[in-house]
Amino acid sequence: MRHFALFALFNFGFSDIVIHLPDGSIRGKQSVTLTHKKFYSFEKIPYAAPPIGELRFQAPILPKKWDGVLNTTRSDAICYQVAGDFSLESEDCLYLNVYTPKVDALLPVIFYIHGGGFIGGACTSSICGPEFFIDYNVVVVTINYRLGPFGFLSTQDTEIPGNNGLKDQQLALKWARNNIILFGGDPSRITIVGQSAGSASVTYQILNKNSKGLFWAAICQSGSFLSPWSFQRNSRQIAFQTASYINETFKTNNDSKELRKFLLTVTADELDKASYRVHQTETLQNRQISQGYFYAPVLEVEHEDAFITRKMFGDLKIGNFVKVPIIIGITSEEALEDANDLSLLKNIMKTYDDNLDWLVPHDLNVKDKQKRKMIGEIIRSFYTGSKLQDDLSAGIRFFSDNSFTRSVIKHAQLQSKFTNVYFYQFSYDGMIGNVSTLIKGAGKVAHTEELRYMWRIDFQGYNNTDIEQFPEDDVVTHRRLLTLWTNFAKTLNPNSKKFEMLENISWPSVATGRPKDLLYLNIDKELTIKSYPKIAAYLGWNMIYDFFGEEEFDTF
Repeated sequence: MRHFALFALFNFGFSDIVIHLPDGSIRGKQSVTLTHKKFYSFEKIPYAAPPIGELRFQAPILPKKWDGVLNTTRSDAICYQVAGDFSLESEDCLYLNVYTPKVDALLPVIFYIHGGGFIGGACTSSICGPEFFIDYNVVVVTINYRLGPFGFLSTQDTEIPGNNGLKDQQLALKWARNNIILFGGDPSRITIVGQSAGSASVTYQILNKNSKGLFWAAICQSGSFLSPWSFQRNSRQIAFQTASYINETFKTNNDSKELRKFLLTVTADELDKASYRVHQTETLQNRQISQGYFYAPVLEVEHEDAFITRKMFGDLKIGNFVKVPIIIGITSEEALEDANDLSLLKNIMKTYDDNLDWLVPHDLNVKDKQKRKMIGEIIRSFYTGSKLQDDLSAGIRFFSDNSFTRSVIKHAQLQSKFTNVYFYQFSYDGMIGNVSTLIKGAGKVAHTEELRYMWRIDFQGYNNTDIEQFPEDDVVTHRRLLTLWTNFAKTLNPNSKKFEMLENISWPSVATGRPKDLLYLNIDKELTIKSYPKIAAYLGWNMIYDFFGEEEFDTF
């Protein structure tokens, strides 16, 4: 039997709403979308105890119950960001937001995990405004999770095991399963959605056996645990490097217990500033986006709260994951933002031409420099017959494939042996996106552009609130994307409702055709079904891993 514990309060001409959770009561507010659809918003709901004091570096625990009515009408806390100082930053940041068009219904739920390389990002209402999704009659949940050293520092032992950011996400998912019915959401129809590091996070949640039953589907936009930036192999070294920027004795002291004890005494600001100094040690040779963000998921030693203990590639290959259907895909040129400074890009490409071994993925496990140089020459030939510095589009395409495309396509291929997988490429270059300089010979849509078609954003001079102000093709693309995503969230099938705007296209799963086809939906001005995105380079990369890869892979 369903029990909706709520009542409405009417004050000063607007309506508030109070919901009684097991932990205490919360007050939300009524809002309205641009299409005049009413909805309720609840922001800054605690889903975990503040991870401060002795709880720093530990897995999250449930919050204490509270008396009275908690005001949850402002999303005014974000987790510490490695780069930049923000007034809303706080170590006490484990909150989530819920937006619902109806509290007396059983609506599908979009549970969104933001990106930002595990070192930044947030989902305040100015960045992840839910109104566009609300118009499609779904409940929306957005969350904070610990970032940088607070969420991903690891000594690779039981002192600071790591992956607390992923554990935060999972506790938030458990909160949603247990409480979303009170907001009109259906706990049996939760779809987790993420972009970039959020997308990789979604795949990590799929990999963890304790996620079974927490969601019924997933949407992964431009990221996977196979992506090279989504995994850190040298976290112990980075942990001591971080501490050494606050206390130089940790340049030589390698005692995990002493490191943890010391880092529990420093302020959050001190730890944040130290992590930024680590961040600044990045070079072209150790680019985080190709070798792993310094603070990112790790393999943990076996212990009670361990989140990942086995290499991801192998588990995906044998089907050792929570089997739910997924939508997964890429933009047409993920690295296009690198073209915004062509002079800098040319210098970067010259450096790679002079050091071809730097083109070789770390996860190939090839140590010999001459062999790496030879492999680098082969990789360069996938993109140009000349030098990268003389063909900048080749460099852009290499960065796109090396950081995103290769791993996302491989994930789709491997998972499609066990579940339905719908692959897409977002290729529509419109004014709503429009974040990068175009470069001849490369795709036209950069990393993150599709988000502007999904979320209402009013941030740092960009505003898409009045979506109708944009060209008609932009508006149609916005509606198509939301229709496909919410169809999937409602029924596990993006084709479940046919609309004229979808041009009666039937989006096939990856496994529908012959194994070599890899069918996908190309989302452009027109919708088309194609086979094998980025086929020439992708087949070349597969050859590289088949012929030169050594040992078991973790990423790809």
